[in-house]
Amino acid sequence: MKLATKLAAIAVGSALALGASACSPSSSGSAGGGEAAGNVTLDWSFWSQGDEGNKTWEDLASQVTAKYPNIKVNLTTAPFSDYFTKLQSQLASGTAPCIVSMQSLRLPAFAKAMTPLDGELAKAAGFTASEWDAGALKALQSGDKQYALPYGLSTMVMYYNKDAFKAAGVAEPKDGWTTDDFVAAAQKITKATNKPAFGQSFSDLHMSAQLLAYNGAKPVSSEGKLQMTDKTFEDSFAWYSSLATDKKISSVPASSSDVPWGEQQFVAGNVAMAVDGSWNLKSNVTDAAGFNVGVVALPQGPNGGGTFSANSGFGISSTCKNKTEAAKAIGVLTDAQSQMASAASGNIPARTAALPAFIDALKKDIDPKNPGYSEQVAQVTKDSSAMAVPFISTNNWDAVTKLMAQQFQQAYTGKSSPADALNNVQQSGAK
Repeated sequence: MKLATKLAAIAVGSALALGASACSPSSSGSAGGGEAAGNVTLDWSFWSQGDEGNKTWEDLASQVTAKYPNIKVNLTTAPFSDYFTKLQSQLASGTAPCIVSMQSLRLPAFAKAMTPLDGELAKAAGFTASEWDAGALKALQSGDKQYALPYGLSTMVMYYNKDAFKAAGVAEPKDGWTTDDFVAAAQKITKATNKPAFGQSFSDLHMSAQLLAYNGAKPVSSEGKLQMTDKTFEDSFAWYSSLATDKKISSVPASSSDVPWGEQQFVAGNVAMAVDGSWNLKSNVTDAAGFNVGVVALPQGPNGGGTFSANSGFGISSTCKNKTEAAKAIGVLTDAQSQMASAASGNIPARTAALPAFIDALKKDIDPKNPGYSEQVAQVTKDSSAMAVPFISTNNWDAVTKLMAQQFQQAYTGKSSPADALNNVQQSGAK
């Protein structure tokens, strides 16, 4: 799915808790959960995965019925840019689906409208935590409660143009490289090509992950409070802004509406490096780029804090009348067999046992035209997952991201100081 839409932020008001069930049993159901008497149809909402991806999930929905003949899952999709707005309206109007697809960045705003997957529901879903990537599970928790089971593993990594590095006489980066290595490579490539080597961003995960890698800076505290005027964050943002203002090695978004600037410029061949999510390891980037793509873990500073993760998964709305059946369905949608099928279609899996299927798909589809890519992905997945930190957002993250786009574009172009830009976001975003 397109990264620009994938990370579109949606704020949700207190009306979320008012929704009623959209689970419609074809015979009488039991309100509030438990076994329904007779057949049950569960509505399931998801953002569009494209024709191939949607077909994969439709097939998996049919597997629910194959295992549980009394349960039918009705999948509906919407563009990612509309998905959370639509879900907000459904929850407020009493038409919410039983099974909801949730992104970790949006979870703080929706958690009160969802049901924790613990106790009997976890048992119904066949959930065993040890079978999953720990970071993927953590990203979909709130207050130590698991609100969704992940279908994918998403960390932020660095994509680079192998051809551009070779032409500039710069050695390809390897996991374990530093921010000094990154700057040195960008300077050499910028000089050789006479254009900035790095695609800058003010997208929440993309920029923040690189700041975290620089000195451990986080835009939001563990309590969900905005902290952009924290000294550590100020220092990292000043360094990041200087890539454009002082070092002249980064391409700056043309306007505050160009949220996916870095990755778009990378795919177009205008820059040699850009931060993007692991969800694109077998999709947009490798398919659209007209050059050989490499991938490596984010460069770390002396006090680097790793990389951010932001996962997506499936949970249950709080007003679902058939919670046990919904949990059983989610168990099928995320079981080992389903994760294998999802991995083969391009989703990097959250279940550790399914990762080899994803790598095998890369060997078959990508390696013939980009030798060694699957080996790089296997390494970066291992290294990035080991140092991944779940991204924590605020309840008004939509408003914050809009402020970030407006203010940070000014800082990157030198029209305002990094400190002033951060203070403006903090003062307005913390309200």
